[in-house]
Formats: sequence, C-alpha cells, structure tokens
Amino acid sequence: MKIICTQENLNRALNVVGKVVNKNITLPILNNILLKTDKNGLKLSSTNLEIGVNYWIGGKVEKEGEITVPTKLFANFVASLPQGNVEIKTKDDMVGVKCENYKINIKGIDAKEYPISPEIDSKFLFKLKSADFKEAVLQVLPSVSLSESRMEITGILLDFSEMDKNKITLVATDSYRLARKDLKISKENINTESLKVLGNVNSVIIPKNAMQELSRDLGEGDETLEIIIAENQVVFSFGRAVIISRLIEGSYPQYKQVIPEKFLSQVVMSIKDVSNAVKIAGFFSSTSNNSVKFKIGSDSKVEISSEATELGSNNSKISARVSGKELEVIYNYKYLLDGLGSLEGGEIVLNANDENAPSVLKAGEDETFLYVLMPIRS
Repeated sequence: MKIICTQENLNRALNVVGKVVNKNITLPILNNILLKTDKNGLKLSSTNLEIGVNYWIGGKVEKEGEITVPTKLFANFVASLPQGNVEIKTKDDMVGVKCENYKINIKGIDAKEYPISPEIDSKFLFKLKSADFKEAVLQVLPSVSLSESRMEITGILLDFSEMDKNKITLVATDSYRLARKDLKISKENINTESLKVLGNVNSVIIPKNAMQELSRDLGEGDETLEIIIAENQVVFSFGRAVIISRLIEGSYPQYKQVIPEKFLSQVVMSIKDVSNAVKIAGFFSSTSNNSVKFKIGSDSKVEISSEATELGSNNSKISARVSGKELEVIYNYKYLLDGLGSLEGGEIVLNANDENAPSVLKAGEDETFLYVLMPIRS
C-alpha cells in the first residue's frame, strides 16, 4: 500500500474513527484502526464490536492495500505533524508514515484478522439536517437509563410510526424522568419503499453509546444525515463518515401513556431565574434524594426551597405567572436541572396535577420537546 494524502484530512478522519476504540485485552487488534486504499482514496475503519465507524478521504493512491495500525500511536503522530502531504507506505507488517522531515515506522497487524463491517445494501429510510438531529439527540440523552437491569431503556427510542405525518420522535427515559423530542421530516426526504420493507417495524432502540458518538461527530451546518435501518442495525451516513451500530432488542415502554394531557396547575417562569434558584437549592439538598421543594402559590411567586440537617436550609422566591390550584411538589434537583438544560428560550412552562403525579416541562409554546418528571413522594 502506498498513498499520499493531506495531514488535515487524515487528522480529521482519525478524530472521528479513533473515538470508538477502547483498550481491548481479549482482542488486541481492536486497539487498531484499519487502513484500506482503493482507486478513490483511503478508508479508515474502527470498531468495538458494537459500533463501527468508516471514514473516507481522498488521496493519490500509488499502490492499493490494507493493514491495521495502533490507533493511539498513529493518531498522536499525525496530530503532531505540520500541515502538508503525508505519505503512508507499507512493507510486510511495517507502516511507514512520512511528512516533511518527520518519519516513523509502526508495526501493524494483518488486516485479515480485523472484524469485517457488515455490508448494508438497504436504502435510507429518511434524511434530514445533521444539526437538527444532533440537537434532538443532545436534548434527550441525559434521560437515558444508566442501569442495565432493563436493557430496553439504556438506549434512545427512534419512533417513526408517524412518518405519514412527516414526523419522527426520539424518546429517552430512566423511569424517573422522560424526554421526548419530535422532528419534522419533509415528504421528499422520506423513502416510502424502505418503509414498506420494514413492514410492521415502526420503531427501534439505539444504544446510548452510538448516539453519543454520533452527536460528537455530527456538524452544526447544513450537512445531510441519512438514516438506514436494516437487519437489527442502524446506519448513520453523513459527509465522508458512516457509523454503524447494533440495535437493542426488547419492547420500549409505552411512553405516550406516561405523558399527562390535562393539568390542574400551570406555572410560567424565566428559565434563568428557575435554574439559578434550583442550583442554589441543590447546595442544601439532602444527599439521600437530592430533593428540592416547589411551592406554587396564588401570589405570582414560586417558592423553591431545600433543607438538610447537616448543612442548613435555603429559600428562594421567583416571579411567575401562575394559574390553577396551589400546590407543593418535591423534585430531584439534578433531574430538574437536566430538563431545564435541554429547554431553549427565555421562559419555561411547568404543568402539574398533584404531588405524586408526573409533571411536564416545556419551553414556552414549543410543543416539539417535552420533559416529564416524576416527583419525589413526601
């Protein structure tokens, strides 16, 4: 193998493919990335057997070939190089890398030992702006369960049952809170043939790690993201990169049943004011349950307080527009801050029924994102 490419493109590719590589003692080759050339350029690949990443860059290919190299060593060297052309050449199991006055020889491992990424020949199910999907993922990620006792909620649900309404929904829950984000998909960006092939499948559960990796790699601009679902796998294709992940098996909770439709109390508050008050209350919250109390009165004020025997107490009053019945509700302040951090705009709406029923947070009139939070029982 011999190829000449730019340091900038090679470094960018390594930043993407290198993130899924974890130190693996059982299979040392998984500590490597695969370099493979063809007539069009260089493909870099990595996998941890759950997530696979491919990235293509252009270059002048003088001889085709493939080999794997230690990820950390190779990436660190390339990142240290000046901008310019980089030559990669192999001889037996040695990989020579040269740029201007810098040169190294790295011992590689034969590419035949590297796990083969599955070939997905299905067409995209839908496509949308990368930035929109990235924002949606980041809004729901904090609500994914960290406990593996229920594997089905350790991932994000991608619900495309309402594709006929040009809508998809992302959902995450850990049974204490739930985040739901709706995204509009234009009709021309939906592949009805792929939808027919899936038949009765109208939702999938994508592992948290795959969504975290995707959110790190997606750009902020107008780049298009294509999503393919096939054979218990999901494929994200964007720019020069492709991320492939297995899907989580199991039935996701019926999330629509958890979201109340009617409320007895509604409070409109400044996001900044309520976030500051909750953060302060967190300083004095009991470490056993992270509780803070919301007292919703009829005097256009909301009182937010907390108390811990070993620390002391605090009490903050913030201005609000209150309608409905007076209410006292106790929340986990960490979960509450996660929800507030996912909301955008100047004001939030808190809807509640009683001290034991789920409350719902949203940003102003925005109905595309909801955060459902279970109170702590007093």
